[in-house]
Formats: sequence, structure tokens, C-alpha cells
Amino acid sequence: MSLYRQIKFILPLLILLTELARPVWAEQLDETSLFDFSAQQQPATPSRHTRPISKIAENTTVITAEQIALLNAHTLADVLQTIPGVQLDQMQTPGSSVFFSIQGASDGQSHLLVLIDGVQQNLQQQGRSDAGRIPVQQIERIEIIKGAASGSWGQALGGVVNVVTKSPDNGRSIGGVGSSSVGEHGTRDNRGEVSGTIDRFGYYLSGGSLYSKGLLPNNGVNNNNGYAKFTYELPGKGSFTGGLSYMDSAVGLDENDLVHDDATDKRFYTFLNFDYTLTERLSLHLSGTASSSNSVAKLGDNNQGIVTPYLEFNQHESTRSGKALLIWGDSRNSLTSGVQYDHGKSQLWESIYRDPADPYIVDKRKDAYAAFANGTVTLGNLTVLPGIRYDHTGYADELVSYSLGTTYKLSENTLLRVYYANGFGLPLLDFDNGPQRVWTVQGGMESEAIPYLWLKGTLFYNNTWNVITTDFVTDREQIKQGFELEARTSPFHGFSLAGGYTYIDARDRESGDRLHGVAATLFKASLQYDEKHIGLKGILTANYVDWNASTDGNAPRYSATIMDLFLTQRLFGNSSLSPEIFFSVRNLFDSAQYQVDKEYSVYKNTPRWIEGGVRFSF
Repeated sequence: MSLYRQIKFILPLLILLTELARPVWAEQLDETSLFDFSAQQQPATPSRHTRPISKIAENTTVITAEQIALLNAHTLADVLQTIPGVQLDQMQTPGSSVFFSIQGASDGQSHLLVLIDGVQQNLQQQGRSDAGRIPVQQIERIEIIKGAASGSWGQALGGVVNVVTKSPDNGRSIGGVGSSSVGEHGTRDNRGEVSGTIDRFGYYLSGGSLYSKGLLPNNGVNNNNGYAKFTYELPGKGSFTGGLSYMDSAVGLDENDLVHDDATDKRFYTFLNFDYTLTERLSLHLSGTASSSNSVAKLGDNNQGIVTPYLEFNQHESTRSGKALLIWGDSRNSLTSGVQYDHGKSQLWESIYRDPADPYIVDKRKDAYAAFANGTVTLGNLTVLPGIRYDHTGYADELVSYSLGTTYKLSENTLLRVYYANGFGLPLLDFDNGPQRVWTVQGGMESEAIPYLWLKGTLFYNNTWNVITTDFVTDREQIKQGFELEARTSPFHGFSLAGGYTYIDARDRESGDRLHGVAATLFKASLQYDEKHIGLKGILTANYVDWNASTDGNAPRYSATIMDLFLTQRLFGNSSLSPEIFFSVRNLFDSAQYQVDKEYSVYKNTPRWIEGGVRFSF
């Protein structure tokens, strides 16, 4: 699609949003998050040091717990699907395995970093995190950074998904939330949370179970999770925060007339943080983490319902890490410097086909360490944000990553951003191809200059080389460039609109050919209603994607719109203790949106399905 046609598409959308917008817009720019579906505003933390939005040069999106509840989301994947520039490769039964991409950078190609409580969720061997298996009930905030961010985060070639979990309720000794939902094909999701603070000790406990017979053949799930977080305030100027998480997942992967695959996965992690205020402008942060993952994937031939296993992959990973940070300054001028150490073990073996005397495909250890520094320098309306990081990766080369961002406030409600960075993604461990590298440039503007309307636009250019492609051919260089536009109106009689449009021109650098399977056009939109006086709120979301898929043997299923409707009714007005009933219709118009539509496709999205449930607080 040409740039002229893109502009013709976008301008009517912005005019429509402007006409529909009405009072009120009371927030100042420094207090707002970037794109969101609600009026809740949160600061973001792309450099691990909280800053107001006017001092963030990266293209960043923040999603809050209230928005997650509004979407009746089951997993992190459900939330990511609503974010501009983000697209799931598979939309199947909640809790099943998925891949996702951010502006063309793929989770399945070791391009994206996913963190929870500072603990990396990406598997060392595959490079991916599997957002479809991460539950959402314990999430307080999701921060999504689009583009290279290795200067702050390490392995972050194409972006970061940083999950911040809920903290103990410091206003009472005990409180909590419980919810239960049921849907088609035996789908059910039961959750519970308890939280409180007693003297200096705070606690947050969460658990849940997600089960479904499967909305597609052999796509059932049986996922269970438990989470605990504790805080302790020392009598002086310090505090401890610790936690642990356990996830147990059994999912059906694929099924058609030829194959039948399924998998089990068990993951555990724990962390302990110590924070201490040394002086008024200087603080110390120490943290330690440990994690482990054990999974089994079974692949079989399907002959008229008789499954004959032919491969069984077993995977074990474990990591231990420690980090020390010194944080000086405030939100205007600051310097965060630190060191980090990681020890990892990774094994992959096949137990049917390979020789039992030599079953290992991967058997590696790593000892990685890093040193980094990130700063904020404010000169009037101009803020300069430099960053640098050295990584001894343990698996690949020694790397130096850096970034330089600037923001400039043109007025109280208009902000300019420019950002340059390079980054890396570690190789898949069963391929000796070295790290993937990228440099990225972004520029854009965010403004509330038009009354009752928030607008944001970003241009981006990413040059990636030594790329891992779908056929594992390396030493390729790719260019992914384009723009992203986002808009949100002020509420009017409870109604508000939001939208995001992303255009990606992805090409092989050598041949100049467009890359198939990378979304060329993404459009996200929502119509939200929130009327607290009657306790009713809801959201209608739309997700359009043009995959630019190869047409070889495909039916036209690579360009379609999925619409979902979510409604929540508080039974007794606006009382915070009132039970809520919620209702969801996913894929409202029974659309088909997937890349491959051959006779034996295993990646079709789920048809229209319905669920409902109840949520209560105490």
C-alpha cells in the first residue's frame, strides 16, 4: 500500500475522532501514559527508573490492571493483542501457545525480551516467552517498549514487555478478589487473590486455574498457577521485596488429518530485592533471581484418530542471576549505573528418534555478566537520555549497546521525541550463528493541542542483520520501516474512542523483496463505555491485520478483522464491594484471520465463542 493511500486512510479516521470528542481532558501531559484504553494514567519505566512521560524518548505503551480487567483477559497474550503495533501469530484457545511480534520484530525469532518482576521469561534455547501461558490476575502494569532497547535491558533487539506485578495492599490487613468464568467447550477460568499489610510486613497471594476442552481440534488447555509477593519495611531507610511464581501448563499444540502434537510445561521463578536510601539523592538496589523450566513436546502422526508418536523433545533450563544498581538524582537529572551476573544451564534432548547414548541436541552452560549506565539530563524544555551497556553474553560475542534519546516540550501539551539505539538478540542454541544485531531510529510527536483529543505519531526505521529466518537461514539483513499513529478522545457521556494504525514496510536488504508473514498493516480500535453511576462498563475492540502472506496455495485469510465485545456490570451501583458480572463475545462476526489456509492448516484462529462470569472483592 503506497504512502499516499496510507494518508488517505488515516486522515478521515483522525477527523472522525475529532468530531466525536467532547469534554473533559484534565490530565497534564507529564502525568499521562501513552496509548491506553482507559482514563487511568501511569508513569513508565523503560530505563528501570521511574520518569514522567515527557522524559521518555522511546515509543512506549502502558497498560494498567483496570484495563486488563475491562478486557476480561485470561493471559498476557489477550492484552498484547489490543496494543497498536503488536500482533499475535496465533489466536486460539486462551492459555495455548502463541507467538507475537512488535512492529515486525518476532518473539519467535529471539527479538523481544519479556520480564516479570525483573526475571527474564524468554527461554534460552528458543528465545521466546510464550505470552499465551502467562496469567494476568497478578499484573499491576504492563510496559511495552517498541524498538531496540539493549542499552538499558540487554537482549532486546526489537522491544521489551516489562510486567510489573501487584504490590501488597498497604491500606488494610486483609482484602482480596475472586472471579470465575465459564465459556464454550468447557472453558473455565477460576482465580483468587488475597492481599494486605500488617505493621511493616505486606503480602500478596494469587492463584488460578484455566481449563478448556479446546476451541479448535487438539487445542485444549489445563493451566494452573500460583504467585506470592512479600514486602518488609526496615525501621530505617530500607526495604525487602521478594516473591515466587509457579506455572504448570498442559496444552494441545496442533491437529489435522496428518499430525497430532501436544506439550507440557512447568516454570518456576523467585526473586529477592533490597532497596536502601543512602542519601537524599542516592539509593542502592540489590536483587537476586532464580528460575527453572521443564517442558516436553510430543509430536505424532495422526492416522484416522490413531496417533503414532515419532518425536519427543525434552527441555530443561535453569538460571541464577544477581544485580546491583546505584541510582542518583531525581526525575529531571539522574544516573543509573549497575552490574549484572547470570549463570544458566540449558539442555534439549529427543527420547524416541535419537540414540539413547547421545540424546542431547543442546547441552550448554553460560556465565554472562554486564555493566551499564543510563542517564537523564534536563535543560529547560530539552531532556537528553544517553545509555550504554557492555554484555559478555556467555553464549555469543561480547557486545556493546548504546542509545541516545531526546525529548523537547514545544508547549505544555505538545512533546517531540527522537531516539537512536542499537541492540542484539541471542542466537538459538542449536544453531551456531552468532547474535542478531539491529540499529533503530525513531522520531515522533505526542500532543493534546487539539481540544478533547490525544494524538501520537512515530516514524521508525530498523536495520537488522544476521537474522534468524523461518527456515533458519542466517546472515540475512532486513529493513523494517514505517510509522505508527495513535489517538484517543476524551469521554463524552461515558463513551470514548481509541485507535492505533501501524504501517510496516519490511524487506530483505539484499534483494529488496517484501518479507512475507510480516504484518504490513495493523489497525487497532476500541469504543469504550464507562458509566460509574449505573455500574456499567464495556469495550468493543477491533483488530485488523494484513499479513502480506505468500499467496502460494492460500485462500484470502491473511487480511481480516477480528472484533471482540466485553461488558461488565456492577450489581449494586458504584460500591467497591459490589459483585460484578461480566460477559464476553470473542470474534463477534466469526472472522478468519491467519496466515496459512491450506488443506492441513493448524494455525486457524478460533471461531466466535462466548463466556461469562462473576468477580467480587472483599
